Amino acid sequence: MVRKWLLPTLSEVLAKAEPTGIDLLVPEFNPPDPYPSTDRQQLQLQAHSQWQSAIASVETLLLKSLPSPIGVQDLSEETVIEGLLITAPLPLFSHPAIASQLQTITFTTPHTNRQLLPCKSTGIERELDRAAHFPIELLPTDPLADERFCLVLTDRFSLVVVLGEEDGTPRCQFSFDPDDLDLAWKSLRGRIMLTAPHHLSYLDELATQFSPIEPHYRWVMAFSQYLLEHQPVATLAPTQPAPEVATKLAADVELIQALTHEIRTPLTTIRTMTRLLLRQPDLSPRVLKRLGAIDRECTEQIDRMELIFSGVELATTQPSQAVDLTTMSISQLLEHSLPQWQQQAERRNLNLAVDIPHQLPAVVSNPTILDRVLTGLVENFTRNLPSGSRIQVEVTPVGDRLKLQLQSQPDDESPHTAHQERHSIGQLLTFQPDTGNLSLNMNVTKNLFQLLGGKLIVRQRPQQGEVLTIFLPLSMIAQS
Repeated sequence: MVRKWLLPTLSEVLAKAEPTGIDLLVPEFNPPDPYPSTDRQQLQLQAHSQWQSAIASVETLLLKSLPSPIGVQDLSEETVIEGLLITAPLPLFSHPAIASQLQTITFTTPHTNRQLLPCKSTGIERELDRAAHFPIELLPTDPLADERFCLVLTDRFSLVVVLGEEDGTPRCQFSFDPDDLDLAWKSLRGRIMLTAPHHLSYLDELATQFSPIEPHYRWVMAFSQYLLEHQPVATLAPTQPAPEVATKLAADVELIQALTHEIRTPLTTIRTMTRLLLRQPDLSPRVLKRLGAIDRECTEQIDRMELIFSGVELATTQPSQAVDLTTMSISQLLEHSLPQWQQQAERRNLNLAVDIPHQLPAVVSNPTILDRVLTGLVENFTRNLPSGSRIQVEVTPVGDRLKLQLQSQPDDESPHTAHQERHSIGQLLTFQPDTGNLSLNMNVTKNLFQLLGGKLIVRQRPQQGEVLTIFLPLSMIAQS
């Protein structure tokens, strides 16, 4: 049955524009599948893999093109908007340089579990318009809700990437062509007019300011090169659970989806309001400090809910929905993550000591998921330590693997604190009554590292606490 709707989906826009709209064809690693699947499942897996490679390439392209230094942002100052970024069904990029310099719009559905702010007309519409990100809800019957897409409009390049279907066949397509991008924007603009007209004036200004331009061949070549660099080199699939276990897991997943949504939504609202207040002039240092603390705490809790949700998704993923692994720079990941780890330690009066070689070989993993899992692991690690403890972080190549180890050394002047009591909630979560900390249990965390190509070993030392050791496989390029 052919769906008819008022406005075309982005897949339909690019399909009609062929041959300008190009199918994304990425060489893939295809190991033997222990769970036979239908042709459609294979096509879905292939298109999803291509989508992940394309989005990683878009992120790399954006970080190379944005004018401000990577990672520099100050929430108390107005940032210069360098472009318009429209995604669905969730925000795709969390890097500070992208979040602070691009006006981000996310098209959501009423059932998007990780939806941020409800898109409602309020008395602070213009303030929300100027916020770094806000969602726009699609109508329930809109076929665009079945697609994933990313539309980028900047003064240096314009690009659209779409994961959807054409004639029932899963496809990932992209285009740099200004005509295709103009049609894509008009299709999205029509939906904004239907459900969020109060945002239209502001977005029209940005769309005019960053209207699609003829692509310079260097940007297209760079994108193609990044596609090759981000192509998956390995695929892992978890074992299939027994039927009775799968039933229990499904119940846990539904509970966690509802829990993370109900926690994250109000926290995101609080954080957005806090950031709007931080932009007000003439705030006293004391008020700025308190607001900054509120923003920081909300962000940590939102990130924790995101990690739990993502971890549960991966822990219960179907065999056909594997994790894509690629050659990545562990040095860049640590350079981005270590300042956050340091802040976590300082707020708990802990001393973080880092011993990392100046140059590290590349590893094979999934950079986005690995960053989230490592940060969550470090946060849980620091929460279990008494004030004054010292955390030693060591990274060293060991044979064909890279070893990242975290170990604690209690303050000699402070009595050792007994290991925190932990209670299991279902098969996926752990709760610590003393701290109120909710996290993925260690078995799920270990499974996540296995899905990411690595291995996590947890060792308990008497009177000293845990030692966490993570092993990641070195890239074959790094070993040659």
